[in-house]
Amino acid sequence: MYHRTFKLFFFIALVSLFLLNACSSTNGAPGSTQGNSGKRYKIGFANLTEGVSFTTQVRESIERAAKQAGNIDLVEANNNLDGATALANADNFITQQVDGVIEFQTDAKFGNVIMDKFRSHNIPVIAIDIPMPGATFFGADNYHAGFIAGQGLGNWIKQNWNGQVDALIMLELPQSGEIPAARMQGQREGLESVVGKIDESKVKHLDSKNTLEESRKLVADVLTTLPNAHHIAVVNINDDTALGAIAAAQAAGRSNDIAVVAQNATDNARIEIRKPGSRFIGSTAYFPEKYGDKIIPAILKLIQHQAVPPAIYVDHVFITKDNVDKYYPQG
Repeated sequence: MYHRTFKLFFFIALVSLFLLNACSSTNGAPGSTQGNSGKRYKIGFANLTEGVSFTTQVRESIERAAKQAGNIDLVEANNNLDGATALANADNFITQQVDGVIEFQTDAKFGNVIMDKFRSHNIPVIAIDIPMPGATFFGADNYHAGFIAGQGLGNWIKQNWNGQVDALIMLELPQSGEIPAARMQGQREGLESVVGKIDESKVKHLDSKNTLEESRKLVADVLTTLPNAHHIAVVNINDDTALGAIAAAQAAGRSNDIAVVAQNATDNARIEIRKPGSRFIGSTAYFPEKYGDKIIPAILKLIQHQAVPPAIYVDHVFITKDNVDKYYPQG
């Protein structure tokens, strides 16, 4: 009797353990990615460009998150800062029959054409940082990101230059359209919220082309037209353009005439911000190394026809020499 009871108890225990494991597999283990139900998905990812710290970190974060998901085949392309290239990459994604697309492209004029192609094939799209009509937006809260940088610059100018601004250089990117332009508007208005209204005659609007070298050339030229200006504020579309402005000022022997803020807080920007006496006052962080953690679950939801907000924003922090080690510890 005892022997039969023991065997019955042992059998019930085994069945219970099997059912428990089955339920755990169905519900998903902690940390499992949305949609990992055994089906694989082919997702196209067209990066803005290569060779730039910010976009490299975006790509690496997406690759890492896709690998962790365990059910994604990532098809990668490089838009190379060019709308026509982005259009060709979109055609290639369609040819490869991707289930969804993560698009990081800079030319607003091509956004409608690219999205029309994807819509005609019922391919959901997430657009990174530069909006595309009909795509779910992921990235910067541009005006806020700009405003906190401009405010930070204004506070530095108030403390160090008694609030004086002889000129304002704005290194912009007009080809990317109105939304990224909001970060430039935010920077100017954040600055003016501290130092007061800056007359338009003092403002230099420059098309940075999104590159360090172009910005260096432009600022070098502008500085020759401002020989008596010693309180020059510089706001930027990104860190590379800020570093170009700093390089131009150094080459002209006028490093102390400028004060610079920017956007992205990339590796190279943080190196410059940490330098004693640097006039790179600070940069708004976008944390590109974390982009994939939100983008991959979102694109999987879109593919599975689940609800996703029309815009998913990153959390911004203005990085300065006083807090850089808190958010990006060295060593």
